[in-house]
Amino acid sequence: MIIIIIKLQKTINLLRIITMRNLSVFLLLLLFTAACADGVEEQTFEFTASHDLENELVNVNLPLDDLSGDFCLEANGETYPAQPERLTATRALLWWRATQTAGTTVEFTVKRNTDCSERNYAWERVGDQSLRLLADGRPLIQYEHPVFDLNNIEYTKKPFHHVFSPVSDDFITKGSGGLFSHHRGIFFGYNQIEILNQTLDIWHAANGERGEHEELLAEFSGPVMGGHIAKINWKDAEDRIMLEERRDLRAMTHTDDSFFIDFHSRVFAIAAPARLTGDLQHAGVQFRAAQYVADNSDATRFIRPEELSHVPATEELGEDDRFNLPWNAMQFTIEGDTYTVVYMTHPSNPGRGEMSERTYGRFGEFIPHHMSEGAPVDFRYRFWVIAGEAPSIDEINA
Repeated sequence: MIIIIIKLQKTINLLRIITMRNLSVFLLLLLFTAACADGVEEQTFEFTASHDLENELVNVNLPLDDLSGDFCLEANGETYPAQPERLTATRALLWWRATQTAGTTVEFTVKRNTDCSERNYAWERVGDQSLRLLADGRPLIQYEHPVFDLNNIEYTKKPFHHVFSPVSDDFITKGSGGLFSHHRGIFFGYNQIEILNQTLDIWHAANGERGEHEELLAEFSGPVMGGHIAKINWKDAEDRIMLEERRDLRAMTHTDDSFFIDFHSRVFAIAAPARLTGDLQHAGVQFRAAQYVADNSDATRFIRPEELSHVPATEELGEDDRFNLPWNAMQFTIEGDTYTVVYMTHPSNPGRGEMSERTYGRFGEFIPHHMSEGAPVDFRYRFWVIAGEAPSIDEINA
């Protein structure tokens, strides 16, 4: 009997030890979970600037599975808002606005659930066929994606992005109607696409061939920037999809009176090999200012790189001066207010670019290209939208 009691007491003591150990493990897990929830869990990375950065949008690819809550970056005693974009189940791009000298390396610490946001970019629906991006309640761009209607081709034949004034709620771009109705906001197309023994005109889109919005593949909102990726089908008059475009637009404020729009279009020839061609006046990624500019074209001025200073600002580029411009800018007035739009072409764009200028308020670059079936081609541009006089050439070059 005594032996049995002793063994029973040992068993009870052992259970107490096991229970206390489990409790300790539970408390450690609880503390770790609480630390993560309070943003104590940290991740560091180094970022090296390939060129001088001035409040420029950049990103880094990090292992991140949980994207909930707020993100901030800390470096050198400063805190920066950050915004994640999902890539896979376990990885994401983390975006922020960087100011950093070329060649320098900065170590950043990722902070979770820490509120450091300065702005909020958010989308709102405006009717059934428009989406508007707001920065702290002020509109930046508006995506127009009409449903194609054979009985109303003129209005429904292409999606495009309207651009707002940086200092008001007014458009500075033209929609349908006015001089050359097919010119609308920031738009993209070619008047000659050779594919399957036919030539499509997605630029004018007058006979049933058109660019047609299918769906939004992604939408971005948060403290750093706003944007989306739209899937747009380029169709022939028989309603067959010839090419597929994924149009990625992201907008972010730069100063109190200016903002950036980053345009990235990836196009696939899915029906057959295709040749994108035409001419510089009827193809490419283009910007078209409001109809008021066409009605008052004497006020239009162009600002160009230094090597083109021999071309008067009030005149359009000639045949010998239009190739491979790194950027171009157009200054115009609407109802007495001056605006400048800087058009920057990315060095990775394919082929030889030809810059088109029209004092009635349109400008942009035409790049002819031969596409293999299924292989994508990318077009990248940045628009710097400014309320007021044009920046200097040095400011644009920076």
